[in-house]
Amino acid sequence: MSRLVTRCLALILLACLCLAGCRREVVAPGNPVAAVKGMAAAVRDNDLVRYSRLSMPPKLHQQMEARWHANLALAPPPTAAQERDYARWMARMTAADAERNLYRSFDKRLRKLESEINAQWPLMKATGGIFINGLIQANEDLSPAQKGHAKAVGTALLGWTTPALLVDRAKARQAISVVASTARSLDLDTLQQARQLEMIPALEKGGQVLKGFKQIGRIYGVDLDASLAGVDARVVAVRGEVATMEVRYPLLGTAVKFKLDLIRRDGRWYSADAVRSAEAELARPPLAAGQQKAP
Repeated sequence: MSRLVTRCLALILLACLCLAGCRREVVAPGNPVAAVKGMAAAVRDNDLVRYSRLSMPPKLHQQMEARWHANLALAPPPTAAQERDYARWMARMTAADAERNLYRSFDKRLRKLESEINAQWPLMKATGGIFINGLIQANEDLSPAQKGHAKAVGTALLGWTTPALLVDRAKARQAISVVASTARSLDLDTLQQARQLEMIPALEKGGQVLKGFKQIGRIYGVDLDASLAGVDARVVAVRGEVATMEVRYPLLGTAVKFKLDLIRRDGRWYSADAVRSAEAELARPPLAAGQQKAP
């Protein structure tokens, strides 16, 4: 009888472990609207690993991890100058008195800005818009849909920003504190450490940076998590295995809208941009020894 009980308990434990493993598995939805909302939820949770797995099929994701690993092995080590610059920058961000020193440096620039910003704000705002849109348009890594989305976000942020917000010292102190705490949480004291990160650990570190970025946003009144929670999507058109989605979400009192293509693989929907980019990367040969990836 005791042997039977032991076997039953072992089977129950095994079943629980299997169920736990199933819950951890990331599976893209078979519905395009759910796919969009799933990716938004991953970003809301600062889980870039989950976002990455939802963006492309499992086999393709495994191939990208392998390519990342191969490129790490073949990439040249950082130069001594690069190591020094990174170490100096990181030491400044993570020192015990980083918050005080960073604020002191920032305050000098703030005083200069404070004396000029009110009179020059219309010109600064217009110039900023031209500069941001120019950067977005010149970025060859962005698809037309991504560029449209980025420009819509930039327009919303510029329309909301005021001179008083930019020179608010209390908010600046809080933001600098977040910058320092985020840099410490990364625990990447050297450039060599940062460059040796495999794909999944790099995404995990990226999630920490994203969390800090969103904290700074909340300090200045921009709640990106609320925007992500409000993401909605509808199917505009389906052409074969590609669905064009209209995605919208609230941001600073406005509704940001953009188009997003999803691609169906094995009955599940993924980011078309992510899939195409990964496939293009895999179609190229790995980096030759000592070769740096093109910017």
